[in-house]
Amino acid sequence: MCTLRLLRLPEDWKSAREHCYPCNCRRGPACVAHRAVNRSGPDRGTGRPAGADGALRVHRRRRLGPKRQLGLEPAVGPLARGDHRQHGPGRESGAAVQWALRADPGLDRRSRRPGGLGPCRHDLYGEIPAEIGALANLRHLNLRSNRLDRPIPAEIGDLAGLEVLDLKHNFLFGAIPAEIGSLASLRVLDLRGNGFSRPLPDSVGNLSSLTRLMLSDNRLSGAIPAGMGRLVNLVWLDMSRNSLSGEIPPEMGGLANLTWLDLNSNSLSGPIPAELGRLSRLKTLSLWRNGLTGKIPPELGDLASLEDLSVGLNDLSGSIPPELGRLAGLQRLRLGYNQLSGSIPAELGQLGRLRYLWLDYNELSGSIPAELGGLRLLRDLWLQGNRLSGAIPAELGRLRPLRTLYLHDNRLSGDIPVSVGDLVHLDRLRFDGNELSGEIPPTLGNFAGLEHLSLADNWLYGRIPEQLTNLTGLQQLDLSNNELSGSIPDGIGRLKGLTELDLHNNSLTGAIPSRIGELGKLKRLRLQNNRLSGPIPGSIGDLDALEVLDLRGNRLSGSIPDSIGGLSNLVQLRLGENLLAGEIPESLADLDRLEWLDLSRNSLSGPIPPGLGNLAGLEALYFSFNFLDGEIPAELGSLANLKILRLRWNEFSGEIPAELGNLGSLKQMNLWHNSLTGPIPAELGNLVNLIRLDLDDNELSGEIPAELGNLVLLTELWLRRNDLSGELPAELGGLAQLRRLYLDGNRLSGELPAELGGLAGLKRLWLHDNDLSGPIPAELGELTALEQLILGGTNNFSGCLPAAWETLETLADDLDTLGLEYCEAS
Repeated sequence: MCTLRLLRLPEDWKSAREHCYPCNCRRGPACVAHRAVNRSGPDRGTGRPAGADGALRVHRRRRLGPKRQLGLEPAVGPLARGDHRQHGPGRESGAAVQWALRADPGLDRRSRRPGGLGPCRHDLYGEIPAEIGALANLRHLNLRSNRLDRPIPAEIGDLAGLEVLDLKHNFLFGAIPAEIGSLASLRVLDLRGNGFSRPLPDSVGNLSSLTRLMLSDNRLSGAIPAGMGRLVNLVWLDMSRNSLSGEIPPEMGGLANLTWLDLNSNSLSGPIPAELGRLSRLKTLSLWRNGLTGKIPPELGDLASLEDLSVGLNDLSGSIPPELGRLAGLQRLRLGYNQLSGSIPAELGQLGRLRYLWLDYNELSGSIPAELGGLRLLRDLWLQGNRLSGAIPAELGRLRPLRTLYLHDNRLSGDIPVSVGDLVHLDRLRFDGNELSGEIPPTLGNFAGLEHLSLADNWLYGRIPEQLTNLTGLQQLDLSNNELSGSIPDGIGRLKGLTELDLHNNSLTGAIPSRIGELGKLKRLRLQNNRLSGPIPGSIGDLDALEVLDLRGNRLSGSIPDSIGGLSNLVQLRLGENLLAGEIPESLADLDRLEWLDLSRNSLSGPIPPGLGNLAGLEALYFSFNFLDGEIPAELGSLANLKILRLRWNEFSGEIPAELGNLGSLKQMNLWHNSLTGPIPAELGNLVNLIRLDLDDNELSGEIPAELGNLVLLTELWLRRNDLSGELPAELGGLAQLRRLYLDGNRLSGELPAELGGLAGLKRLWLHDNDLSGPIPAELGELTALEQLILGGTNNFSGCLPAAWETLETLADDLDTLGLEYCEAS
């Protein structure tokens, strides 16, 4: 419980030294107030400090609730009214003025609420009163970690004796007042974690006593004042996570006492000043996440005390200066996400204290220097995303403390060194996206604490070593896109912590081990595009955490296990391109989180379970190239999120359900090569997001619905080889996005509507083998994007051909078979 204190000050405040701490973390939750020093000494009768004129009187304790408004006001009473009294021998005469920190009373602050306050926060709110400028002897002002939410009053500049101003972690906003530059005695200015905006005032350069300036996590803008180079006593400067712009002033190279310089996460531009190389005491230089350009100055190699050099996430170019190898005390070197080129200097191998080396996502080339194997304290080596080539040096196996080794997305070649298995403390190893060859060394099974192993996208061959099943701490295993052969090790069930297993695009054979069902934490299982055979093990239904099951492109046979319907977290089920037979299990209707269902290119038969219409989150349904039969369930019209519906090349019969017109999110509908009959439902005109509609090779009859003209996003319309009749609807001419229109092989009749000339982007128009007749409208000559035009067959056109078609050099046509001349150009 904090206590409310009353400051009672003599009118002549020059004799007093006060520290106003509404909350002092180091001393616990009690508020701290220091006594005013009175020149007259203690009261002779009590030994206590003198009364009204010289004492800091402590007001009685009072509970402070979650909302307290900070204020400073004259207290009531005769002294406050300016009464002049004599106070006995040795006492000064004059009016004494009482000032109080004011707070609204409320509940005990120890009460816990959501987002409750820690013991060091007063939760004061409102503004800092302008009257605070009257506390002329104030040395320390600490109002941190409250809810003050107004600008700093300009009167703060009247506190001539102020040495520490700590307002961090409030909601203060506006500009930092220029008057703050008048605080000639100020040593510490901490305004972190507020909402200050606008440029930093030039007057900050006048704070000649300043040793610590902390302005991070605000919204300060504009350039860094060059006058800050005059702050020669500055030891700590942190202006990170603002919106500062412009160049880093070279004058900052004159801050000879600086040990910490952090400007990360701003919008600074221009080069890194070479003058920063004069900061001989600097331990941390953090300039990452800006827009800095140019080369890294070799002068930074003169920073003999430097421990952390972070200039990543900029636009720096050129080579890495070998002079950085002189930074004997360097522990962190972070140069990632730039445009650095050239080779990695071998001199970096001299940085004997280096723990973190991040050179990722640059344009570095050449080989990895073997000298890096001498960095015996290194924990992180990040070289990914470059153009490094050659072999992985065996010397890297000497980096025994190494935890993370990232070499992915380069052009490294050759075998994986056996010595990598000596890095027994590794928890992450990524060599994916290179040109590595040879077999996977069994020594990679030595990493007792390894959590992530990725060797994907290489040319590795041979079997998966059984020793990898010793990596019992493994969470992610990715060996995809290689040339691995043989079977999946049966010991895979030992990897109990595995959340992702990706072996796709290899040449693996044999059955899927039943022990794979022991991987209770597995979320993603990707085995697609191998040569796996045999049935899908029913134990897969034990993978309760599974979200993605992708077994496409194998030789799996048998039926789909009912147990898959128990995978309640499944989002993607992809079993296409196998030899699966039998019916679709009705249990799949229980996968209520499913978004993607692909059973295409198998030998499945029977009807579609109507219960699949309950999969409210389903976005893609692929059942093509099977032997499915029966009617398309009307229940599929309930799949409001469905974007892709592919049922082509099956044996479906009956009519297209009108309910499919409710699929408002649908972009592709492909029902071609079935035995569907009846008319095309006019309700399909409601599918305003449809891009492709393919109803080819069915037995559909009746007229083409004019409502299809509502499909304004349609790019492809396939209605070939049906039994459609009647005239072409003129409304099709409004499909401005249409690129392909295939209507051949029907019984369409009548004349071509002139409105088809509005299909300006049309590239392919197939109308042959219908009963169309009459003249070809001149408006069709405006179809200048045409690449294929076929009108012949059983049609009976008359008149002449649009003259514009004669000049279309890309047009592949059968116009000569029509026996018509080109119209004369008008």
